[in-house]
Amino acid sequence: MKRKEFIITLFFISSLLIIYGLFPVKNIFQQLIIMLAFFSVVPIVFNKIFLKKSLASAGLAVGDWKQGLIWSGACAVATGVLFFVAIYFFSFLKHYTIPSAIIHNYKNFIFYEFILVCPIIFIYDLFFRGFIMLILESKARYWAILIQLLIFLILIAATKSFVWELVPYLIGALSAGVIVYKSRSIFYSTALQFIIMIILDASVVRLAK
Repeated sequence: MKRKEFIITLFFISSLLIIYGLFPVKNIFQQLIIMLAFFSVVPIVFNKIFLKKSLASAGLAVGDWKQGLIWSGACAVATGVLFFVAIYFFSFLKHYTIPSAIIHNYKNFIFYEFILVCPIIFIYDLFFRGFIMLILESKARYWAILIQLLIFLILIAATKSFVWELVPYLIGALSAGVIVYKSRSIFYSTALQFIIMIILDASVVRLAK
């Protein structure tokens, strides 16, 4: 990527994050729609029209499936260790909550995971890993993995939106970055995070009964 193009892209990303942070939302579904617009639709349009790149450049491709599977397995172990630390040293499960409607209703649980959780994971992966990280990689190389995580943390801090329910996404951000960096695809990281979220939420449901 040329220097001028890179600078304009950084300005675009910064502006998008600032506008997103200032945009008012009233509920979780409005939040999801805004995220879809700012973190998916707009970046894809920018990537296609201004950068003139394919969707594959943003991780929307099969990529290297062998690397995807290998690193998904390795990151699954690493993520498990991080969750162990969060649970046993920071009492994560005491703070992490799920909607009461999904605790005693299996259909609501499936609806919640597939209609809300999965899209959020995919959107985060597309924007922070597929768009931001793979663009920064041209200049920062593997450091882009940490930079995208830092940008995510800054966004949460700047918007004062930290809740314990975001912790799994924060834990997943680092491993997802590694998987996407190695495989050139967001599908493997999204699948792994989704599986982990289902296991986590199912465990919380079991404890709540």
